[in-house]
Amino acid sequence: MRKKFILLILLQVVLLAGMIVYRHYWVITGKKLLLRIEPVDPRDIFRGDYVRLRYEISSLNLGEMGIEESFQPRERVYVHLEQNPDGTYRATSVSREPPSGKIFIQGRARYTTTLTKWEVTLIDDEGQTHFLKPSWFGSVKKGDRVTFCLDNQGGVVESFKESDSYKPTCKGPSLQGLIEEIQTFKSKVLEVEYGIESFFVEEGKGKRIESSRDTKKVVLEIALRKDGRGTIAALLMEGKRFE
Repeated sequence: MRKKFILLILLQVVLLAGMIVYRHYWVITGKKLLLRIEPVDPRDIFRGDYVRLRYEISSLNLGEMGIEESFQPRERVYVHLEQNPDGTYRATSVSREPPSGKIFIQGRARYTTTLTKWEVTLIDDEGQTHFLKPSWFGSVKKGDRVTFCLDNQGGVVESFKESDSYKPTCKGPSLQGLIEEIQTFKSKVLEVEYGIESFFVEEGKGKRIESSRDTKKVVLEIALRKDGRGTIAALLMEGKRFE
């Protein structure tokens, strides 16, 4: 019995060591690339410090990619990647088969949702025409007088009609005028998971990484096998590397 117990322990040690060596080989030999991430939910007291990850390529706008086919939950998919000017990679298409001659990452389809976008033409009080893209514009019609609260880049933060009972105070610039035209666009969005949605860090570092999710300064370096499977090589934040 004692010998069997010792053999069982040794087997577990060998398997663990093999997994560590294989992952190290994967990181060394795989193709390295950078993905933008949005960390969420750090620190699980049952697992130690870690960061749950969500990528820019986790949501794929099939309409913008010109893809009409549907994908079933848990179906294997191959997401085609192209490099951005800043060195990170973006998704350009998705398929059921590995694309020839392209960089791709393998994942699993989760579910598909419908995304609605609006493009609004506003004539302000001085007769100037403005083209706006609010994130929600479902209860407004042509001819309504509307106020748009904007951010410093001219993006729409929120909007409200003159007839609304609740009128928030815009904290930044704003536009008021009459709605000239409303265009609505609907497209399917595919949610994908890649098996690299968790990253363990030193104790106490999870909160710091999670708090930087809106700074655009956090990127993940992954190593890709030839079949598109990815593993985490490092997390890069503000010039520092976490492995």
